[in-house]
Amino acid sequence: MVHSRGPKGLGFTSLAALAAALSALPVAAQQAGAAAADAAEDADKSEMVVTGSRIVRDGSTAPVPTTVVTIEDIVQRNPINIADYVNQLPAIGQGQSPRATTQFVNANGGANQINARGLGINRTLVLLDGRRVVGSGLLPAVDVNMLPQNLVKRVDVVTGGASAAYGSDAVAGVVNFILDTDFKGLKGQINYGQTDRNDGRVISGDLAFGTKFAGGRGRLLLSGNYAKSDSIRMSEGLRDWFQPGLRTLNNPNWTATNGETGQIVRTDVGLVSTPGGVIVGGPLSGINFLPGGAIGQFQFGNITQGSFQSGGSVEPASIRAALLPTLEYYSIYGRLSYDVTDNITAIFEANYGGNSTTNWSAYYNRNGTGGSGALLIQRDNPFIPVTVQQAMDQAGVTSFRMNRLFYDMINGPGQNPGDAGYNRRQSRLLFALEGKFGDSGKWRAYYQRGRSDVSYTRDNNIVVSRFNQAVDVTGNPAVGGIAGVAVGAPVCRSTLTNPTNGCIPMNVFGEGSLGAQSIAWVTGAADGFRTRQDLDIKLDVYSIDAQYSPFSTWAGPVSIAAGFEYREESFVATSDAQSQARVWFVGNFQPGGAGYNVKEFFGEALVPLLKDSAVGDLELNAAVRRTDYSTSGAVTTWKVGGAYRIGDLRLRATRSRDIRAPNLNDLYAPQSTFVNQFQDRSLPNSPTVPFVTLSGGNPQLTPEIADTWTVGGAYQPSWAPGLTATVDWYNIKIKDAIFGVGGQLLLDLCYGFNRPASPSACQSIIPVAGSTGLAGATLLTGGINAQNVEVEGIDYELSYRTNLSNISAKLPGALSFRVLASQRLKDQTRLPGDTTPPDLGTPTSLKWRGFGSATYSVGPSRTTITARYLGPGVVSNLKPTERNGLPAEWNKLPAVWYWELSQNVDVKIGGKTVTLFAVVENLFDQDPPPTPNSGTSFGTSAVYDLLGRSYRLGLRFKI
Repeated sequence: MVHSRGPKGLGFTSLAALAAALSALPVAAQQAGAAAADAAEDADKSEMVVTGSRIVRDGSTAPVPTTVVTIEDIVQRNPINIADYVNQLPAIGQGQSPRATTQFVNANGGANQINARGLGINRTLVLLDGRRVVGSGLLPAVDVNMLPQNLVKRVDVVTGGASAAYGSDAVAGVVNFILDTDFKGLKGQINYGQTDRNDGRVISGDLAFGTKFAGGRGRLLLSGNYAKSDSIRMSEGLRDWFQPGLRTLNNPNWTATNGETGQIVRTDVGLVSTPGGVIVGGPLSGINFLPGGAIGQFQFGNITQGSFQSGGSVEPASIRAALLPTLEYYSIYGRLSYDVTDNITAIFEANYGGNSTTNWSAYYNRNGTGGSGALLIQRDNPFIPVTVQQAMDQAGVTSFRMNRLFYDMINGPGQNPGDAGYNRRQSRLLFALEGKFGDSGKWRAYYQRGRSDVSYTRDNNIVVSRFNQAVDVTGNPAVGGIAGVAVGAPVCRSTLTNPTNGCIPMNVFGEGSLGAQSIAWVTGAADGFRTRQDLDIKLDVYSIDAQYSPFSTWAGPVSIAAGFEYREESFVATSDAQSQARVWFVGNFQPGGAGYNVKEFFGEALVPLLKDSAVGDLELNAAVRRTDYSTSGAVTTWKVGGAYRIGDLRLRATRSRDIRAPNLNDLYAPQSTFVNQFQDRSLPNSPTVPFVTLSGGNPQLTPEIADTWTVGGAYQPSWAPGLTATVDWYNIKIKDAIFGVGGQLLLDLCYGFNRPASPSACQSIIPVAGSTGLAGATLLTGGINAQNVEVEGIDYELSYRTNLSNISAKLPGALSFRVLASQRLKDQTRLPGDTTPPDLGTPTSLKWRGFGSATYSVGPSRTTITARYLGPGVVSNLKPTERNGLPAEWNKLPAVWYWELSQNVDVKIGGKTVTLFAVVENLFDQDPPPTPNSGTSFGTSAVYDLLGRSYRLGLRFKI
C-alpha cells in the first residue's frame, strides 16, 4: 500500500478556524433569523407547479413521487455545479460526471449527466422549464453544465415513469430544472476549491442580470457561468488507500467441483511489461531497459495470466492514469419576453456554451508472454545497449522478444499517451408564445432548435504500420545502404528496399528514448495527421399544448390537458482520412449520418371524485400518449393514478406504461475501433489478452417497453407544522431493453461462460489467422433488444423546519433538516436464460443509500451539516466457488459515511449584502473501500469519493 498522502492543502484546522471566523462576524438582531424562517414557512404554503403531470397543481399534491430541491437548499452547500447536489440524492444512481471519468476518457467528455434509479443516463429525461434540451453527444443525455444554473430556482426530481406526460426516455424519471424567469437585479458568485493534497483545483464564477421594461410588460434575463478544473494524475497525487498491485486473478487450482474460490486476490499484481521494455523468453529473459541505456533486472512472478503477473516485480496498470480529467466549460443564456396583450406573452431564449476536456485514452502496450504480441528485436539493431549486445553474442542469440509500455509516446510535455480530447459547442434557440383563455385555460406553443457540435480527438495515437517499420531497425550497410547516412547508423529496415518511405528509426530501449522525430512520424504528427471525429447533432422541436377545466363535478373542477409535439433528431459525422482507412491503433472513426422524426399526441385528465367528504378527498389522474417513430412505428404509453387524502395523510398510486426509443447512438453510431483487454474464454483459466473491438449502431432496434408501479403517501401532521414525511414504493420492469453487447459478454456468450452458449455470438468474433487462442481477435460489438431489467425499492423522506422560539422563547434562530433514504429491494438485469446473479448490493446498486442535511440559521449566519450514507454491500453476488467468484474476505463492502460542513455568513460591504461561504467536503477524509477486480482500475469504485477531503471558499452577492 502507498502510505504517502502528498502535500497538504489548507488543512482542516485552518478551514475550521475560517468557518469559526465567518460565524463570529458582527450579526444583526436575532429576530432576523426568525423572520427568515417565517418567510420560508410562508413560501412553503404558496402554489408551486411541479413536474410529473401536465396539469398544474400544488406541490404537496404531486401525482407521482417527486423530490423538490429548491435553490435555497442548494446554496447552503455551495456546490460548484447543481448536478453535484442532485447526483447525491439517494434515488439518483451513479451519473456521468468528471469524478466518474477516471482512468480513461469516456464519450461524455466530463459532462454532468443524471442517472435516475441507476437505470442509465439514457433512461432519465432532463428538461429545462419543461422542454427538451439537445444532448451532449449521440446519446440524448443532457449536460447540466450547459444550463443557466444561476437562474435555477428549483429542481423537480420525478422518480417514476413519466413517458405519457413527457415522452420517450422518462422510464426512470424526469429531472426538470425550473428557472426564475421573474428575477430582477444583479447577482453573482465566485467559488474556489481544492483537495487536501493541494491538487484538483477548480474555480468557477457566474453572473446573472434581470430587469423589466415597457412598463413591466417586457422582461430581460441574461446569465453566464464559467468553470475550470485541473486534472489529478495518480502518480502525482497518490492517495493512501491506493494499492498499486491490488487485482484479481484466476485461481490456477480451481475446478468446478473442488470447492476452491474461482478468483484469488493479490496485492502484488502488475503488468508483464515495463515503460522501458523487458526481454521475455530465452537466456536473456528479465533484462529491463532503463533510461539512459542503463540495465536492470525484472523479476517474473510465479503466476502469469495474459498481460499480468503476480509474485514478482509490480508494474501497476493504473499508476499513471487520472483520478480527475482536465475540464473547462462555460455557458451564456438570454431570455426576452414581452406581454403582447394581457393574455399573450411572446418569448425568445438563446443559449450558447462550450466544454473542453482531455484525459488518457488507451496507451500502447506491446505484450505477449507467448511471444506473439511482443516486439521482435534483431541483433543488428544498433540501438541495443552495448552490454546487451555482448550478452546476446555470448549466448549465441540473434534476436529476442520484448514487452514494452509506450507511456513516452507523446509529442509534447504534459500530454497523455493516447491523449483523448473532447470539445463541444452547444447552442439552443427558442421561440414561444404562451397565453390564457376562458376563466381557467392556459396554452403554450414553441419551436426550439438545439445543436451540439462535438469533436473527439486522439493525439499521440500511433499509425500501426509506421510503428512496425520504425521499430524494425538495422545498421546502414556499406553496400546497398541509404546514401548520406553513415555506415552502421540506425535506419529502418524497410527503408533499404523503399528509400522514400520516410521512416525514422525508433529507439525502444529505456523510457524516454523513442526520439521526438520518430514519435512525430509514427503518430503522423509530422504530416499533420490527427485522429478526429466531428459530430453535428441537431434537435428540432415543434410543440403546442393546453390545459382547461371545462366543467365541474360535485367534487370540484375537472382538468384536462392535451397537446401535439413533432421532433426531429439528426446528426452528420465526419472523420479524418486515416481513420477511414483504419490505420490507427485506436479510434478509426468512420463517417456517417442519419436521423429520425417523431410525432406525438397526448392527453391527460384529472377528475376529482370526493372533496371535503366524511371519508376524505379522492381524485383520479390518467394520461395517454400516442407516439409514431419514423424508424420503428407507433407505440402507446399511458398512466393511471389516484390520490386519496384523509386528514393529514395523503395516499397515492400510479401504474404506467413507459418507453425508451432507440436514440441516434443506438441506431446509427458510426463505427469506431478500440483495443481492450478481455478474458479469453477459449483457453484454460481464461487469461486476459488484448482484443480489437469494432462498435457501431444497429438501425433495427425497437423501443424498450417498461411497466411501472408506484404506491406511497405523504403525512403532514397538523400538530407539527413544518413536518413532512413521505414513503413511496416503486417497481420498474423493462423488457426488450437495449444494451451494447460488450466484448467480454460476447466472449462469454460464445463459449457459454456463466450463461447458455449462443453460437450466433461466435459469428461476431474474428480470430487472427493461425493464432492460438483469441489474442488480437476482432470483436464486432453493438446494441440489441434482448435484456430484461427489473428494479424495486422504497424511498423515504422526512423534513422539518421551524423557528426555535416555537420550542422555547429563549432559543434564537431557526432550524431545518431533511433526510432522504432509498432502500433497494431488487435489481436484476438478465438475458433470457441467463444465470447471472442480480446486481443488488454491489457498489452501483447498494441496498441502502441516504442523504441528510441540517441547517441552523441565526442572524446573518447559516451553518449546514450534511451527511451522505452508502450502505454495506458486496463486490460481486457470484458464489465464491464459481469461476469469477471472490474469496469471502475480499467480497465485503463496509458502510461508508461522508460528512460535509458548510458555513454561510451575510456581511455588509458598501451598503450591499455579500454572502461569504466556506465548505469542507468529506470532512473526515473517508477512504473508499477496496473493490478488487480483473480490469484496469484503481482497485475501488467511482461510486465512492476517490479524491478525499476538499475545501471550497467563495462569495455570493445580489443587488
